[in-house]
Amino acid sequence: MMAMIESSKFAGNDRRQFPRIVPSVEEPILLKTQAGLFPLIEISGGGCRLPVAAHTVILESANQQLSLPGRSKNIMVSLRSVAVHEKSIGAEFVNLAAEIRDEICDYVQTREMEMVRRFCSRRTVTAS
Repeated sequence: MMAMIESSKFAGNDRRQFPRIVPSVEEPILLKTQAGLFPLIEISGGGCRLPVAAHTVILESANQQLSLPGRSKNIMVSLRSVAVHEKSIGAEFVNLAAEIRDEICDYVQTREMEMVRRFCSRRTVTAS
């Protein structure tokens, strides 16, 4: 059984302190910027990882929107690039309202539970 985590207990903006998931290919999470769409590699309540091509766009773009699958409205976010790796960049959310952070954390936890359920059901099928 997994422990439920209340995101409102977290302080700060370090994305490593939040639960995080890797979006599926079937339901990608997209960052919409003035320069185009970028698929997220990973998301948490504190930030995300994006392809390295998004680095200059994040630095130059003021209006960024996060498009979560199954949600009708996009979430307005501001990102700050914190770490550039070979193939991806780590970015943290800047000045994110608590209710928006909670919404992202709820989405991450819901997706995480779905992934656990799928994994467990696959193991049950293969075991029998």
